[in-house]
Amino acid sequence: MLESPIHSHHLLRYSADIQDKVLAGSDKTALVSFYDENNKRVSTHKFWVLKNDIIYDWIDKGETINLNGAYIHDFSMKEYRRSRGIAEQVPVKLINYSSRKTFFDCDFETDFYQVEFSGAFTNFESSIFANGFVNFHNCNFGNSEVSFKKAKFGSGSTTFQSSTFGDGAVSFFNTNFGSGNLSFIDANFGNGHVDFRKTYFGDGVVDFKFAKFAHGDISFQKASFGSGKKDFKNVEFGDGKIDFRGIDFNDGDVSFEGVEFGNGRVNFRNSKYGSGFKNFELCDFGEGEALFEFVDFGSGSVNFNRSNVKRISFSGCHINCFTDLRFAHCQALDLSNTVIRDVVDIKPMSEKVVIQELKLVDMRILGRVFLNWRENALADVIYVQTDTSLFQLAEQFRILKENFRNNGQYEDEDAAYLEFKRCEARATLHSSLEKSKWKALQAYPVYLFKKLVFDHVGHYGTAPVRVLGNAIVTVFFFGALYHCFTTYFPHIGTVATTLPADMNHVQEFWNSIYYSAITFFTIGYGDYFALGVLKIISATEGFIGVFLMSYFTVAFVRKILR
Repeated sequence: MLESPIHSHHLLRYSADIQDKVLAGSDKTALVSFYDENNKRVSTHKFWVLKNDIIYDWIDKGETINLNGAYIHDFSMKEYRRSRGIAEQVPVKLINYSSRKTFFDCDFETDFYQVEFSGAFTNFESSIFANGFVNFHNCNFGNSEVSFKKAKFGSGSTTFQSSTFGDGAVSFFNTNFGSGNLSFIDANFGNGHVDFRKTYFGDGVVDFKFAKFAHGDISFQKASFGSGKKDFKNVEFGDGKIDFRGIDFNDGDVSFEGVEFGNGRVNFRNSKYGSGFKNFELCDFGEGEALFEFVDFGSGSVNFNRSNVKRISFSGCHINCFTDLRFAHCQALDLSNTVIRDVVDIKPMSEKVVIQELKLVDMRILGRVFLNWRENALADVIYVQTDTSLFQLAEQFRILKENFRNNGQYEDEDAAYLEFKRCEARATLHSSLEKSKWKALQAYPVYLFKKLVFDHVGHYGTAPVRVLGNAIVTVFFFGALYHCFTTYFPHIGTVATTLPADMNHVQEFWNSIYYSAITFFTIGYGDYFALGVLKIISATEGFIGVFLMSYFTVAFVRKILR
């Protein structure tokens, strides 16, 4: 009888007891007991003990490799090659390999290095790799279906580096990779669907750098990671749908730097990140849509700098960390229903930021969003929205206005406020028109009055120079009117004077401008006065003058005080 000690880590605690009992044709039986975190035994399973020499003989004869339900200790392709005098780099072929519910135990390593799997299937379903290093480096899994469903790995590291998967489906569904490091560096997945749903990736470093996927769909839905680094740098994901929904990335850095997501839809909806750096810099999302809706980005920072994406949505997210959204090119960025509690940076710096459509509907900014009205072309990127109401457009400009005020960007605040008032006026008009035709009789005059007096004259109090310019135009307009009446229609109305006859110049044009100016500013020296219909016109100009100068004073003081 041979009994191994309890091998322990937070996911797998076991002891193996080898007994001289016949099971499945073997003269020995392995009783493997599993324990909880308090070392209390929770279950015991029987396995038939299979010696490596028997497996090696099957390989020599080219027979089917059936290890289902076996207990195997120190399985090693390196040892097989040494015993047969085969060079280390020569592939070993395993035909119709199956190790369903097999227990691989080892002192240091379970070794499948450079194995070439062939046949109709390759099956590791529910296998247990108890401890030590698990080596699938440079394996070729052929074009058959490959299954690691519900497999469990121990505390050692596991590598599939440079392995090749063919066009068959590849499943790691509900696999538990234990607490060691995991490497899929430079792995090549074929055209079949790849399934990592509900997979637990452990606390070690998870490394997919330079891995390649082809045309099949890829799903990591509801997978969970430990606190180690998650590295997907420069992965090529192909043209299939990419599903990262509901993932718990836990603490630790997450890198998707330089990833090519192909043309399929990329879905990170409801995923959760912990502390650490989330890096999507230089990503290319192709022609597919990228969904980061209701994602919790945790603490740390998020970086999409210089990425390319057609449409990307952060709708419903609570952004509690610094987020860089300075895309190299983005056709549509959706930040509707987001809550910003930290800093979101979309403002171009040394490199150009191209965002063609920006949606901010029902966005709440408790932190700050860095934008530039002119460099981000904000009027264009908001007005381009085709599925948004005028009231929603107005609300988005109001959100920008408040954000610019908090940032001290007062010129940008004025530009956003102007568009807010314009959209609000149009929205109110359209709303009245939809109610009844009679409302239009009232709505149109009010709208036109606002457009002329508030918008055209002074851009809703944001342009004092514009108000002053309109004042000058008004003086010259009324001056020309006075001159026309005095010269050509004196019997209807004229400008008279109290000056002596030798100083009477009422018919001169610049004299009419002078009279218009003192009337506009309500000075009233008394040297000239209106007769006839010009009395009404003069009173009208005086009122306009009082209004415009008050308008100018308010707009000017507002600019100075800020």
